[in-house]
Amino acid sequence: MNDLVPEISFRDTKLPDVGFEVIELSSLYDRVAAGEISFFGKPHRIDFHNLIFFTGNQGDHFVDFNTLQVEKGSVVLVNKGQVHAFDLTNKPAGKVVIFTDEYLDRVAAAIDIKIFAPTHLVSSYLQNFNLSTEQAHSLVRLMELIFTEYELTTPNISYLQVLFAALLTKVSECRPDIYHHQMTPTQINCFDRFTETLSDAFTHTRDAKALALQVGTTYKTLNKVCKMATNRTAKQLIDSYTILEAKRRLSIDNIQVQQLSDYLGFDEPTNFVKYFKKHTLMTPSQFKRNT
Repeated sequence: MNDLVPEISFRDTKLPDVGFEVIELSSLYDRVAAGEISFFGKPHRIDFHNLIFFTGNQGDHFVDFNTLQVEKGSVVLVNKGQVHAFDLTNKPAGKVVIFTDEYLDRVAAAIDIKIFAPTHLVSSYLQNFNLSTEQAHSLVRLMELIFTEYELTTPNISYLQVLFAALLTKVSECRPDIYHHQMTPTQINCFDRFTETLSDAFTHTRDAKALALQVGTTYKTLNKVCKMATNRTAKQLIDSYTILEAKRRLSIDNIQVQQLSDYLGFDEPTNFVKYFKKHTLMTPSQFKRNT
């Protein structure tokens, strides 16, 4: 693994048994200045989720090779497995909520929300959005309650979990709908199955018809729901995810082109290089040099 792009685990949180933690960004900036953490301003891959709520000045946030502009009232969602970095130049104020995949699944199932829906696998996923003044006030109040309870010597775990569920519910309510308003529950379920299947199968096949069979639908139906959800075809989404994962591997694992070609299921490295260049206008080696 490339030491410049570390993989960060949830194990080091204050109360790992709780399943989540709320942290002031200012305290993290202070830790960076003190030399306690070196990865914060550099791209790093997380094995948990981040919900970042910005309450101060403008700045940027880097997520999967995209720079997002943030300001007071901005919310950024970073999913497990994504690569992101904080802005150490502008140091926008705010709070970050970190939580595990397992904890999210348990809470989300109980309150029936899809804040981190499978569409995070494709670049059309809504990575950030801005809140109204009233919405921001509600989120600040919830986070203050969580933060206060969390800092107690013996926090009430059940109370914290209720507050966390309320926080997710409020964020889910505030965020714009990630799906086309005309999509039926059946179509949404089909699209979700496709994105879940894609994350497991993209190293074995990039054929949309083959993935449609694995999803349990027809190629025509799959293309229709993909276009409704993202304005792109199934094949375009497959290619988008494959390129994104290739970029992640090149940046994080410092993997060689031959190894990456094999991992992604290409017959020859030259075919992978052509595929990568077609979609990025640069070779894998050029991309590595630029990151």
